Parts: sequence; C-alpha cells; structure tokens
Amino acid sequence: MAIEYPVKMSVVLAPVGYPWVSVVANDWSRTTRLEDETEFNFEFDASESACLEIEHFKKDENDHATAVIVKQISFFGISDPKFIWAGTYYPEYPAHYPDKIAQLPGHGYLGWNGVYRLDFSVPVFTWIHSIQSLGWMYQ
Repeated sequence: MAIEYPVKMSVVLAPVGYPWVSVVANDWSRTTRLEDETEFNFEFDASESACLEIEHFKKDENDHATAVIVKQISFFGISDPKFIWAGTYYPEYPAHYPDKIAQLPGHGYLGWNGVYRLDFSVPVFTWIHSIQSLGWMYQ
C-alpha cells in the first residue's frame, strides 16, 4: 500500500491580454479566461509523485498579444522561482512558424497555445530540498 502525502500548493498566473487557461493538479481542475492576475489554490493527497499542468488554449494563430505568465508556484506557503523553472512548456506553434522547438524547459511565459507541466515528487519537502540544492540528504 502506497503512503499518501498531503500537498498544499498554489499557482499565480498573470494574463497578457485575455487568455484562456485550464489548470490541473491531481484531481483538481479549473478552466477560466484570465482577466487579472489570479491565484489558484489546491490541496490534495499524492503518493510518490504529482503533476501541475497549465494549458493555454483558444489563442488564434494571428494573435500576437495574448499570453499567460506563470508568476509564482508555492508549496505550503514556500515559493521560489526555481519551482517554475523546474517545469517544461510544450508549445503548439502555428503551421507557418519556422523554428519549432518541441519543449522549452524552464519557461514560465506561455506565448503560444500549449501546456506547461511541472512534475514533482512527494513528500514535497524532499523535492523542495533537491530543487533548492540544499545539500546532502539522508534517506
């Protein structure tokens, strides 16, 4: 039987224009159109690993002024830019776009339709210790 660990996290998203987003963490999800900087809070239990996904969608390929900025990710009230940088953005480029890079690690600016994904292990404090390079840990 796997041990379940509590996860309390939040993500702050800022809009450029009025983008559509879907935020998913474990079994929790919300879809909305961002009009102002918005904080999404959620609590859930996870065993071994969990994932946060932020999807930017419904952006027209001729729209050059709409984006989503991942401003902050925090766990149990602890935030660090390294948490954002640990994720990967998978953009969906328009057909006419010349230089298509399939994945952009460490990006918190979602300029195209696509998905930002942050995978993390639980207990989350062990993951935080590793991400912040706090040194050796006894396991």
